[in-house]
Amino acid sequence: MSSKNISVRDDVYRALKDAKGEDESFSDVIERLLKGDEKEHSLYGMIGMLNEGEVAEVREKSTAFRESADEQMDRHS
Repeated sequence: MSSKNISVRDDVYRALKDAKGEDESFSDVIERLLKGDEKEHSLYGMIGMLNEGEVAEVREKSTAFRESADEQMDRHS
């Protein structure tokens, strides 16, 4: 695998270093961050897969889960 040297500002280097995982190279972190721009969240790939009824059901269950989680958090805080 070939490599290239690039120049970045000190602030960009620090941001990359902060974003870098323990076992990641700078190439790994740059690639990960670039791919992150393609899709903000992995679930976006599911858009269009459900019909309107299924979407409504997912929304209802999601709302019920959030409300339940909020109630549990309130009880334990």
